[in-house]
Amino acid sequence: MERAFRLTSYGIAAAYAYGAYDHVANMASLSGFDWPFAPLKWQGLDIVYLVLDLVVVAGVILARRVWIIAFGIAATSQIVLYTVLRSWVLDVPAAFVVSPESENYLTGLVAFHLVSLTIVGALLFFTKPSQRLT
Repeated sequence: MERAFRLTSYGIAAAYAYGAYDHVANMASLSGFDWPFAPLKWQGLDIVYLVLDLVVVAGVILARRVWIIAFGIAATSQIVLYTVLRSWVLDVPAAFVVSPESENYLTGLVAFHLVSLTIVGALLFFTKPSQRLT
């Protein structure tokens, strides 16, 4: 179980490193919209999730359990944002209306977070606390 937990944490870190890259690309206006003119809620979400993504990655690399907390907050809040609050997230000026493909991407993120929360939760349940550091 210890090895499974370690490998899973590295996989989560890789996914969250990509997420951090994506937020930086948004902030650098490299992802299809001009970030300084983007809706303020999108800018705020980019900043919040960049910080959470970096905490997850650094926590895994440095073998600190804080990554589990940051991961839980990031995953759970994104599930809520992209399901219950999806209309709020996507309620933006016409220049920023997202394509159906982008909406499908949000659905994919929800699926990813549900699966990863389930896997990490199961591993937390079945591993001893002393084996949870990466």
